[in-house]
Amino acid sequence: LVKIYPMVASKANHSSDRHVISNSERKDRSIRLWGERGQLALEKGHVCVLNATVVATEVLKNLVLPGVGAFTIVDNHRVSERDLGNNFFVTQESIGEPRCHEVMKNLLELNEEVKGHAVNEDACEIIMSNLDFFNDFSCVIVSDLPEKHLLLLANRLWERGIPLFLGKAYGMIGLWRNVIPEVCIVESRPEYAKENYRLANPFPELSAFVEKFDLESCRHPYIPLTETRSGPNEFVDQRGRPIVPKAHSHIPAFVLLIKALQRWRAEHDGKMPQTGQEKDQFRELLDDFQLAVGKDEENFVEAKALARHAYSPFEIPSEVKAILSDAKAGADSNCQDPFWIIVRALRAFVEGEGGGCLPLSGMLPDMHADTKSYIDLQNIYREQAARDCSHVSARVQQILTSMNQRADVISQAEISLICKNAANIRLVRTRSLQEEYTSPCCDDWGWMLDMPEEFPHYLYVLLRAADRYKTNFGSFPGEMQPLDEAEVARFKEILSALCSEIGIPNGSLTNDMATELVRYGGSELHSIASVVGGIGANEVCKVLMKQFVPACGSFLYNGVTGKNALCVF
Repeated sequence: LVKIYPMVASKANHSSDRHVISNSERKDRSIRLWGERGQLALEKGHVCVLNATVVATEVLKNLVLPGVGAFTIVDNHRVSERDLGNNFFVTQESIGEPRCHEVMKNLLELNEEVKGHAVNEDACEIIMSNLDFFNDFSCVIVSDLPEKHLLLLANRLWERGIPLFLGKAYGMIGLWRNVIPEVCIVESRPEYAKENYRLANPFPELSAFVEKFDLESCRHPYIPLTETRSGPNEFVDQRGRPIVPKAHSHIPAFVLLIKALQRWRAEHDGKMPQTGQEKDQFRELLDDFQLAVGKDEENFVEAKALARHAYSPFEIPSEVKAILSDAKAGADSNCQDPFWIIVRALRAFVEGEGGGCLPLSGMLPDMHADTKSYIDLQNIYREQAARDCSHVSARVQQILTSMNQRADVISQAEISLICKNAANIRLVRTRSLQEEYTSPCCDDWGWMLDMPEEFPHYLYVLLRAADRYKTNFGSFPGEMQPLDEAEVARFKEILSALCSEIGIPNGSLTNDMATELVRYGGSELHSIASVVGGIGANEVCKVLMKQFVPACGSFLYNGVTGKNALCVF
């Protein structure tokens, strides 16, 4: 039976003469980054941390500040003088006290809404006797755990679909590893989102809107023509001065692109611009639509910048295609996860009503246009997006009925969110730790060991050997005796055996590399731990919120050279 000591934040240490960031201020900052949905998801998370090392503490700090729901620290160590040198969440008065209690107490001072729990027991003993202890956590973060116990825990969490994160700061080396059975990212928030505005094949409502405009006569549904035509493509104002009519310069770019595409197809047997030369000619066609006195009309400049959306056929991104073709999205799938049920419906929509297209997001880029035209265009796209979403919703209800599930199991908000982000949904499945340890894919990265100045992959092998050394001898190499030659020799033997086991030539890692790792003596430097902790907390947030895309592998950091890499081992 595991005894848990809960605690809430104390306000006793808050000085009255200094500004303390309120939770409303803190949440406002967070919501600006990931929105209210992300914040709510973060506040529902409960993170378990095994061993309150410097890396683990740095990760927790970066989770407590934005407002993770709760955390539990499992650690049976007591605060020592060594902790005072690198861990900012223990004090001189903490020496001799349970480290889990002291770290928890000081972390909770950062955010009074977060709940903290401390378990003053050996994490290895809990793993050996009570793996069910980990069943209800959102994720587990491990730092400094023997390989045997780590694999037992990793296999159990993998079976239950619980993400596992490994963090380590070892001398000048930093490592962060994501072990994620599956996480479905709905709001991946890419820097450059792919959109299909259906300009090449406009839907009826969009076509009807475009027909309200006429470029030659400057007909605009909302702006009357007050200028006088003085010649072909020429207009003058009341004083006889050449001018570009507002009815011409405020036509939305999408209207210009659709009309240009209509003329191009009429002149090219219905074909789209294919080659680079043809695409340049298409942009020149847009220039031909401009009036003689205004070859730099802002709406036409925008249209040329958006031209690729008109002539380039939109293809469903490869990442989305992989999700739609996944076995869980098949017609005979029995997966009851809401995400996969909606993806099944999305796949049916693409094959049916969508005609090979994903649902519209309803979002438009900014355009130089009059307010009324732009609002009408926005409404047209939003209404079409709502129609697409209603088709997907109907498919979802059909699937739920076939599975004898209630109709309200999946909310309309969930369906709408996935439809809106359909082009940017992502699926992350990493290799399991068991696969990494038993079947390393060294053929993909073994050659990088010959260039240690450029690629930090060799550090992974050194860290694996150091962990195995601790398993065999009870301490890290060099931890008990500084750079003892006998200890260096023992570490080299373990390193050599590990290289043979992985399938790496023994000569790939030099004696200097092995000696340098022994010189580190298992020390945790705060500067390295802070880098790993910041990156690690970022990855945990991605998984908890299901926003942005978690890394599919391990992050390695060489603090000596500043080189880092994302690796798959």
